Amino acid sequence: MSMMELALNEVACSGCIGKIKRQMQRTKGIEKVKIVSDSGKILINFNDSIIQREEINRNLYKWTFRTFD
Repeated sequence: MSMMELALNEVACSGCIGKIKRQMQRTKGIEKVKIVSDSGKILINFNDSIIQREEINRNLYKWTFRTFD
């Protein structure tokens, strides 16, 4: 299992961050998602034999923009 930390500075509201967290948790290969309170960061534990960092980054980018649509 691997871990990555991503900044969500452009996502201002905690409700939006919650939506992104729920989307990530539904993604195959992502084991655990934790929002670091008041830091604007999210920690992701994932199985790198199922999903790669690049795909997680792409998905996060898509979900961030969909949240604001």
